[in-house]
Amino acid sequence: MDLQKFVANFESAIGGVKPGSLNPGTVFHTDIEYWDSLATLSVLAMIDMEYNTSIRADELIECKTIEDVFNLAISSAD
Repeated sequence: MDLQKFVANFESAIGGVKPGSLNPGTVFHTDIEYWDSLATLSVLAMIDMEYNTSIRADELIECKTIEDVFNLAISSAD
């Protein structure tokens, strides 16, 4: 998995997010205006579809940054 591609996929998964506006250190719960339960489901679906692995919603909620989500997805893929 590539972190920059993951950030781009994360952006694409959430409606209303301008491409290129997020980075690995983005605290998605607070920094993304459009973060809500639908965004959570969209990111979970993106991880499942794009990376053929899954994480649970409670695991996603524990993450702070997009890089944290990336690292969780990597560890779940093992």
